[in-house]
Amino acid sequence: MRRVLASLTLLLGFAGAAFAHSALNRFWGEVPVDMLLSGDVLIVKPLVVPEDVKLTIDAGTVVRFEKSRDGGNRIIIRGELVAAGTKEKPIRFVPKDGASGPWYGIEFAGPGRGRIERCIFEKASAGLHDPHGRVQVRDVSFR
Repeated sequence: MRRVLASLTLLLGFAGAAFAHSALNRFWGEVPVDMLLSGDVLIVKPLVVPEDVKLTIDAGTVVRFEKSRDGGNRIIIRGELVAAGTKEKPIRFVPKDGASGPWYGIEFAGPGRGRIERCIFEKASAGLHDPHGRVQVRDVSFR
């Protein structure tokens, strides 16, 4: 039993060093393994999805972005993003609150690729940045 707890502690310690989150669904830093975002989540600083890692965002999820000094809070995809909302449950990307101001958007860098369907982007200064054309976009609105 101690061995299992020690392994779990080591694993959690490693995850905390590369990627941090709390019970309040706050995220920032580099995502070390494939991850699912669901419910109401807050991106407090840029979130980076490295190569060979997949970030999936569940239908109906609200992804809020904390205000940053330069307005550059974003999700950077070097791996893969699947954000597939539905007509009844679109995915919303929004500022944290009315005082948060604009956030940057979702940026695909290097080999980053993805699929974004039935999503709503609110008050993003860039929205989607996909310089290599590796993202499938369908039924997305920018407000």
